[in-house]
Formats: sequence, structure tokens, C-alpha cells
Amino acid sequence: MKPLSALPLLAGLLLARPAGAQPGRPAPARVWDYNHNAWLGYFSDAKIYRRWGLHTEFQYRRTNGLRDPQQYFYRTGVNYSVSEKVMLTAGYTYLLSLPYGDYPDAGRTGERRLYEKIEIDQQAGRLALVHRYIQDQRWLHEEGEPKFEFQHRSRYRLQLKLALTKPKIDPGALYALASDEIFVSYGRNAPGFFDQNRLYGGLGYQFTKALALETSYLNQVVAHDDNVVFEDNRTVQVSLYFNPDFRAKD
Repeated sequence: MKPLSALPLLAGLLLARPAGAQPGRPAPARVWDYNHNAWLGYFSDAKIYRRWGLHTEFQYRRTNGLRDPQQYFYRTGVNYSVSEKVMLTAGYTYLLSLPYGDYPDAGRTGERRLYEKIEIDQQAGRLALVHRYIQDQRWLHEEGEPKFEFQHRSRYRLQLKLALTKPKIDPGALYALASDEIFVSYGRNAPGFFDQNRLYGGLGYQFTKALALETSYLNQVVAHDDNVVFEDNRTVQVSLYFNPDFRAKD
């Protein structure tokens, strides 16, 4: 079996049994928490000097449509382009999550992360593929708790973009996009191995070499700490991408 074709199977196996289930005992009944969200995002990978660049990102996440706040997400990092096809990033993330859904957390949860990322680009005619690997070191703090809990998390995303109106995704091109991302947690404080899965599909438009806009639908499955409640988050996402090149021209 090819590694990429095994990704949906892996997600299915991770969801098949709650982490708290014991051999010989029936698994706890799974409870689904359905939410309808809207995520607005800004993403930028600016080229600054030679192979070096700066990543900045902000996401404004709402739930119950746009009525209630869900999360505020900030990420920044330093990029290093190994080649035109491979980029390395290391940086910092801050996330504030508010109680939402039918099974909310008791209070706000703050999270601070260090992360390392590898992105590998591939091109096959009209089809562009991006492999993204992220390693998170997470410090989580629940409101009212005296200290942070530390966890490791690994993520892999396969993203496909297909140029619809031009041979490649150049300025003026409309394109379709799809991706799947699996998250797994581990370490002494991790409540279970499966953390979440994100399945995307949508459309994008490349305005200029630096500027693009994407609208997509996200189906996100998230495991709660008890591994009994699972969120089924159905989300509309609008994302603005701005990737300028500030390097001096020869």
C-alpha cells in the first residue's frame, strides 16, 4: 500500500476505539458534539533576505455561525528555503480557546507552543501538491488550574491544488483545493493518541503572484480528553494569503 493512500485508513483506525477502552470490556458509548463554525484567516510567508523569510498568521474563529467567539490563533516563525521546493520553519504559537458546544470546557484554555515545520512542494502539470509536517511542543493551561501541562503533537497534511482556468496557478487563475491533516498526541500528559483530523475542500483565486484568496469547507473531528466526546465541527473558512518578496533585486 502506498503511504499516501494509507492516510484515510490510519485516521479510521485511530477513531475506531476510544483510548480509554480496555480489552474484554465494551467501549464507552461515543458522544458526538456537532458545531457550525466560521474561521477567518490571514497567512503570510514573506521573503526577507536571500533564503530567509518570516511567517505570520492570525485566525479569528467563531462558532454558532458568526455569533459567538470560539478561538483566537496567532502564529509566527522564521522560514529558511532549502530549495525552491523545500522550506523549513521554526516559531511560536499562541491559542486562546473559549468554551463552546454542548460539552464545553469549564473555562478558557490558553496554549503556548513552539513548533518546527517542513513543507515540500511538488508539481505535476496543473496539479500542485504540498506535504506539510509540523512538530508541536505544547504548554496548555486551563482556567483555574495552577500550572501548564506539556504535550507533544505531530501533524501531517497532504494538500492538493488544481488549476482550473490556467495551466498553472499563476495570477488570474481559479483553482480547486483539497487537503487532509491528521494530528496525534503523545507524552505523559496526552489523554489519547488521536487528537483530531481536518478534511478540507474549496476554491481559490490567485490575484497576483503574492496575493490569493481561498474559501473552503472544513470537517474537523476533535477528541475530548475523556475520549468519549468527539466534536464534529462543520466550518466555513475564508483565508487571505499574502506572500511578498522584499529581497533586494539585482
